[in-house]
Amino acid sequence: MSQPIRVFIGSGEASLVERKVLIYSLQKHTQRELDIYVLNGTHNAIERNNEAPLLAPMSLKVKYQNVTEFSLYRYLIPQLCDHQGRAIYLDSDMVCLTDIAELFETELHKNDFIAKRETEDTWGLSVMLIDCDRCRFDLEKYCAEIEQGFYNYFDFNQMNNRFLRYHSFSIAELNPNWNQFDFYNSETKLIHYTNLYTQPWKARKHRFGELWFQYFREALEAGVLTERDIELSILRSYVRPDIREGNFSKKPLRTRLKELLR
Repeated sequence: MSQPIRVFIGSGEASLVERKVLIYSLQKHTQRELDIYVLNGTHNAIERNNEAPLLAPMSLKVKYQNVTEFSLYRYLIPQLCDHQGRAIYLDSDMVCLTDIAELFETELHKNDFIAKRETEDTWGLSVMLIDCDRCRFDLEKYCAEIEQGFYNYFDFNQMNNRFLRYHSFSIAELNPNWNQFDFYNSETKLIHYTNLYTQPWKARKHRFGELWFQYFREALEAGVLTERDIELSILRSYVRPDIREGNFSKKPLRTRLKELLR
């Protein structure tokens, strides 16, 4: 395949630092052209590459159903692609460790999308490869059906059997190495920092925090992440004040407490 790799990243203003580290990691490992869309749930906006943001085609009624700032935005992707070609969806709290082209070129075998099987009855949709020609999502209809009690929000967002009885999407299993939850080994292609309390940009001493900080420092050096991004994120309490110290802060506890109380 020669077309640019379309990647949609679910994000918000609170995810500014982590998503820029993810974007850097995608760029680092591929020679292919990337077409990156940030689905910014804070502002109901779509930010494509370095272009000005555009309003997302999501009604406020649907937007208010989001659990995170961006939970439902992944379902806009086929529409945003004019139901043509394929696209990847990623949550922002990830680092890609190999060429994303490998995922993009995965055989879909006439399935609507590929995702990680979490249990026999549920799917993890934080990484998806979507066939935009085949896949049709109707958020307004799903929200109406949730209100009517056909299924609940989590049935929908996990694509379990209760939801699939009404909407028969064909889903194939993603290689789990493309969405490893808080774990890394030599087989890992993408690490997903899922625990909101231990993510390296929020807490020190994550088991695989040094891996994230390697990409954090490289992204800063490459100019993908800026000092201003870090400043704003600290001021808004989106990342820990000593994030520049890395996974293991060298400052004494008393000094760190004083900084927090300023």
